[in-house]
Amino acid sequence: MDIKTHRQKMEKRELDKEFKDPANPLRVVFVCAMWLTGFDVKCLSCLYLDKPLKAHTLMQTIARANRVAEGKSNGLIVDYIGIVKALRKALADYTANVGGQGGADPTVDKEELIVRILDTISAAKDYLQQHDFRLQDLVDGKDFEKLALLQKAANAVSGTLEERKQFQTYATELVRLMKYADRQDVSSASRKEYEAIVAIFHELQKKRKSASNVDLMVEINSIISEYVQVDTPREGIVPSRQFDISKIDFDLLRREFARAKKKNLILKDLDDLIQERLDKLLFSNPQRINYYERYQQIIEDYNSEQNRATIEKTFMDLMDLANSMDQEEQRYVREGFSSDEELSLYDLLFSENLSKQDIQKIKQVAVDLLAKIKAKIAELDHWTDKQETKAAVDNLIRDTLWAELPECYDEVSISGYRQKIYEYVYTRYPEVA
Repeated sequence: MDIKTHRQKMEKRELDKEFKDPANPLRVVFVCAMWLTGFDVKCLSCLYLDKPLKAHTLMQTIARANRVAEGKSNGLIVDYIGIVKALRKALADYTANVGGQGGADPTVDKEELIVRILDTISAAKDYLQQHDFRLQDLVDGKDFEKLALLQKAANAVSGTLEERKQFQTYATELVRLMKYADRQDVSSASRKEYEAIVAIFHELQKKRKSASNVDLMVEINSIISEYVQVDTPREGIVPSRQFDISKIDFDLLRREFARAKKKNLILKDLDDLIQERLDKLLFSNPQRINYYERYQQIIEDYNSEQNRATIEKTFMDLMDLANSMDQEEQRYVREGFSSDEELSLYDLLFSENLSKQDIQKIKQVAVDLLAKIKAKIAELDHWTDKQETKAAVDNLIRDTLWAELPECYDEVSISGYRQKIYEYVYTRYPEVA
């Protein structure tokens, strides 16, 4: 092997940074020493061991795969050399040193693992049965019948957030346990039940492709399609009737929702959509906290008393909230800005009892300040990493506000606005492309 080629890559590239980036294609690394201990890669989830290790070196090495990261539930150690004895010794020494009893055994007998898998499957089945759904129906279902049964099961466990979480707990625990079982460890019947439970879990996890409530209305055709009818045209005639779903009759929508069979699932879809859009609204503009508070109140009212009337009212309240969010997302146009970012800075600078001239002035300040901040950040390399680059951005905000804000903004208020805008920029603009 020509080692020079590989040495050149190692010298030119920052391999440690590449490996720490979960989006980088560098996903497999062979390590003999330096990266075994003290090298923190949170997204690392699998570690293959083929080297004798012991004591603290062993403890630190296996901990490389056990760091907390988004979307990661556990790490997996694949042992090719047999470290269990050394691991038990290291754990015993460690727990003794910190005042523990020592002798803790990190391994689980495989028979115990299989018992836990079967017990969890049984608990999930019983839970579904308590919510009027028989898991075996889904296991035995054929073709398109399975799709309807999946939705029925997901609807059954979506009555409340707590009910949905309880079922998801069973499913995620099963997925975790099954990673450590071979195919022959579990019978075919139990495996089919496991797959059915996971399929219901995935149905609950489905996300809408768009954050538009118009698209949502189209997707929940149990509400829309029953009342929208298009007459079949005579031969040679092209139909010209078009239906604007965004102008749907809300009274009719309320009645149609009352007739829907899968109210819980529809409400869950709408709830997921609202949460996704709220996250985006609040991230782009923290002044929109009132939308979040309104959403929280709707959900609190729903959880306090659940019956058919409450479900229908919650659906309409969420639809009304979604419509008001539509209007908020377009407010930057009505205010005369070219982007929602400019509106966000304007909202941060806004104060009560301003004259029309002052309002026009702070609108211009918001536009100019955003442009200056982005230009400055573009000049800096990872500006949030260094004190001097952070100070450069903070000073730019301070100088601009002092020079351009109307005279009604005093020294104390300018200091407060400067801090709010710096925190906003620090959170949302770590880099500008």
